[in-house]
Amino acid sequence: MSAAFRAPRRSQPPGAAPLGDLRDMDGVQALCVLLWRDWADGTDGRDRVRRVFDTALGPAAPAALRHWSDFATALTRGARRPLLCRATGCPCVGADEAAVAQVLTLAALTEREDAMLTLSLLVPADRLLPALHSAEQAGLAIIRATLRMERMDLPR
Repeated sequence: MSAAFRAPRRSQPPGAAPLGDLRDMDGVQALCVLLWRDWADGTDGRDRVRRVFDTALGPAAPAALRHWSDFATALTRGARRPLLCRATGCPCVGADEAAVAQVLTLAALTEREDAMLTLSLLVPADRLLPALHSAEQAGLAIIRATLRMERMDLPR
């Protein structure tokens, strides 16, 4: 006798499925997730992203914000599917958020092949290289911001 297979029902879209906890991430990856959530939160959230870069990077903030905006735009307008975020105050890290943080970190640390592999899950091939270039620059800015915020003992 054989039983019929039934796929489990999803309670939420796979991109929002929790994979981890913000409190368990290192500072750089946690800041990547928080910036991604803020950017997705509309005008107020984008103002928060700008303030983070202004506070942490001073005169380098406009360039950092431009690189971040280019990266976020590549993902929001050119993704294979809409990428999802968890709520701003949620301690869980969703699958899409984890992928974004991983891409930014790998790209900034010159792990291009690994960053491209992960990024290829998010964007089609024709948008991969421009998104990777933006990720490299935005990731470096986030690393610098995190280090300066830690030195200034600012909350992330």
